[in-house]
Amino acid sequence: MFVCACAAFWPTLTYTFLNWDDPVYILKNPWIDALTWENVRAVFATPYFLNYLPLHLLSYMFDHALWGFNPRGYHLSSVLLHGLNSVLCLAVGRRLSGSLAVGLVAALFFAVHPSHVEAVVWISSRKEVLSTTFMLLSLLAYLHARRGKALRPIPYLASVIFFLMGMLSKVSVVVLPAFLLLLDWMPGWRVDRGSGPSLLQSLTSKVPYGIASVILILVNLHVQVTADNPYVHDPLHYFGVKGHALWNYLGLLGGMTGRPDYDVPGLGNGAAGLFLNLAGLLVLPAAAWVFLRMKRRTEFLGLSWAFLGLLPAILFPLMTYMADRYLYAPSLGFCWALAAVVVGLGRLDRFPRLDWKGIATVATTLAIALGFTLQTLRYSAVWKSSESLWSYAITKSQDYRVFNNLGAEWIIQKRWAEAEKLLKRAAKVENITTYQSLGVLYNATHRYDEALKATDRALEILSRQKPIPALSAELHFNRGAILWAQEKVPAAVSEWRTALREDPRHAHAKEMLAIAARRFSKEVGPEQHPVQAPAATAP
Repeated sequence: MFVCACAAFWPTLTYTFLNWDDPVYILKNPWIDALTWENVRAVFATPYFLNYLPLHLLSYMFDHALWGFNPRGYHLSSVLLHGLNSVLCLAVGRRLSGSLAVGLVAALFFAVHPSHVEAVVWISSRKEVLSTTFMLLSLLAYLHARRGKALRPIPYLASVIFFLMGMLSKVSVVVLPAFLLLLDWMPGWRVDRGSGPSLLQSLTSKVPYGIASVILILVNLHVQVTADNPYVHDPLHYFGVKGHALWNYLGLLGGMTGRPDYDVPGLGNGAAGLFLNLAGLLVLPAAAWVFLRMKRRTEFLGLSWAFLGLLPAILFPLMTYMADRYLYAPSLGFCWALAAVVVGLGRLDRFPRLDWKGIATVATTLAIALGFTLQTLRYSAVWKSSESLWSYAITKSQDYRVFNNLGAEWIIQKRWAEAEKLLKRAAKVENITTYQSLGVLYNATHRYDEALKATDRALEILSRQKPIPALSAELHFNRGAILWAQEKVPAAVSEWRTALREDPRHAHAKEMLAIAARRFSKEVGPEQHPVQAPAATAP
């Protein structure tokens, strides 16, 4: 399974960094540029980019130590982690079902599934892949620990530690204790030896998981920014939108092509449309209940895992109402359930004694896996560069962030007129990134008054939001660079000093202050330094 997973995503090793969060997390991240105790302390002590996910950043620190800024190494790390997750999918699937065949088929489906393209290929989405690794290790350790009413201490402690590491990679791992409670409750559970734990014993054993969950959720809630779309403020429409997302997730699990951005569905679909969307929330739990009534434990547990895994994306008003990457860990449950159905229909547990039904089922399994693989290869090619990604996305979405991201790429290519046209379309929705990019564009084309006006607008919008010191520093640096180009040296120096107060590690501000100091001492002419283009924002 490891080889299948790596083979499906191996072509991505030639892909570049994207202008979508990769500059913030990697190319301009001062905390990953050296594997030092100072940087390690920094990532564990301070939230970064509106998240507290230190192990996510630590993985980039190790990558940088090995590869510098060669994107091939970063892609390799993500692909290898996905390969490891496929092996863990096999191990857990076998334990949940008691069947090697179920584990193998589930792992094959998971290894090549097209819904994983965004999580594996987009380097900044490493948190999805890494957190799933720790989540599966925690679950596997718990399966080894639980023996009837008792818990073996060493694997139980390992489970808690892996869970904490998962939470330090991405907080959506918080749903794991609920699944562990479900395992404790399951009647006739294969791992049990003797009667299962009482409700009190089961709840007590989840206390360490709960403590870690509460602390890390509170930390992330303090620093994260939530969505402010109109649907968020109306509970009925909010769950209608999330139900619509669930229908899309089911399509993605079935092999539907994904996309980097999904436009929020309209709220005026009438009572019938709203009811249909709300029904999407019930599909997975209803199907799980049916399998439970049929005493099909593996299918029940798989669909329960999938639903629980999607709960954070359903209950929390994220900036993006849905995304392919949110499906990475939940898809494990779908793969376990689908594999159990396939193995049951073909009686593949009796392998190698295959009758015609078994042979037909094996052929069907291989056909599904091949279809998933071809879809993965086709869609992953979209992610080879920023231009290919956003050129594809703009055919699927009218979100202003898509216009921003493609516009930022065209600024790099000096396609000024095309970039300005896109950014003005994006400006119909008030946002910082559009005006930051327009400031970059106008400065590059020597339209300095317009550049200052756009940058000031970005700062004004930022002043009404939750403080983001790194972004404020970047905007003040850009403002200083525009003033410097106009020979307004004292004003430029003032802006760069403000940038350093906001972010003391802003390297370009330090560099330009040093250049300004040399100019004052030697009366040399101004040295040009470009304003910094913004990191593309995550749709």
